[in-house]
Amino acid sequence: MNWSPIPPAVAAAVAVAVSVTRRVPAVVMESPIGIPEPRALTLYILGGRFATFALVYGLLLGAAYWVGRGGGDALDLGATTLAAGAVGGLAYLVGSGAVLLWTGPDQVVIVALGTVGSAVAVGVELAVVAFAGLALGRSRISGY
Repeated sequence: MNWSPIPPAVAAAVAVAVSVTRRVPAVVMESPIGIPEPRALTLYILGGRFATFALVYGLLLGAAYWVGRGGGDALDLGATTLAAGAVGGLAYLVGSGAVLLWTGPDQVVIVALGTVGSAVAVGVELAVVAFAGLALGRSRISGY
């Protein structure tokens, strides 16, 4: 079983960034600086969503494509995809947990369950993107 550690490492970095950008309103509301006007808060949120999009579909897809291009048929797509999804989901959970620990939300059980569900969803999303990049890179080698 020959798998590459590059997509899981990139997925971990992307997942931590996603966990912070999804919590921008909570971070802004709990920070000691004044609460910005709604227009500024909207710009922060939209900027975070754009950064998340660029990281997931630019950095992760590009890294997975590069690995798929260089790995050839010896690369195990399933193991690399599974590792990218699992590591990404775990990194998202840790990043979100750190932000939520800092903000101290009410109704801790509900927030914890929502965070776990969101971590699973992010892990699946990152696994799908990693698989797409790996498969695309491999298909460019074999000419299909």
